[in-house]
Amino acid sequence: MSERVRIAIWISLLGFILSGPVGLVLVTWFGPQPEWTSAVIFAEHYREIQALPYYFGFFLIGGMVMLVLAHFLDYRQKKDPIAWKPGLSLGLVLVFATLITFNYICQTTFVRQMATHYQPLYEPLLAAFSMSNPFSLAWAIEMWGYGILGISLWLLSDQYREKNRWIPPLLLLNMILSLASLAWTIVDARWVLTGVGLGLYLAWNVLMILILAMILKQSGKFSST
Repeated sequence: MSERVRIAIWISLLGFILSGPVGLVLVTWFGPQPEWTSAVIFAEHYREIQALPYYFGFFLIGGMVMLVLAHFLDYRQKKDPIAWKPGLSLGLVLVFATLITFNYICQTTFVRQMATHYQPLYEPLLAAFSMSNPFSLAWAIEMWGYGILGISLWLLSDQYREKNRWIPPLLLLNMILSLASLAWTIVDARWVLTGVGLGLYLAWNVLMILILAMILKQSGKFSST
């Protein structure tokens, strides 16, 4: 396994840990938002620290793209013909990166500007783009983006099937959870900001950190041989 993979994993881990558990704790302690009722209430409770997890999320996005690209480049170095799965995985992760980058730009810049300079005419835009509102376009983009990421990562499973017994089933589990969460959001988006939604979000972060740690350990084995 190449050095590219290990660098990508460290960047991804930084993003998952800081944007997930760490970011959630910091926002909960220093700038919590009440349950969404209106844009004006959101603006009154808006604090700069609420954008922090999204800034950390850019590391996550970059790390995921680098990870899939590294696997694709490693596969191309082999003598075997290029299979369709690594190429499709790369295409899907770029779709994921485009969607989630747009979302995080909205949260860190567009939503921030409207919240800090609130006027009544901004109310429908805040309702449409703030992730404090479970019915916002932002949540639809978020869940579709991470559902696509789940498929992209699962397409890498074949590269570990004969090397590690745990990585392929964990990648499959991640895809199933991601697509199930997307389907639930399509049916009723209110769940994403409930206690169940928060619990599943933290569980997904733990799962992804576990998968990345196992890939990192596997890459160390190959570097020493």
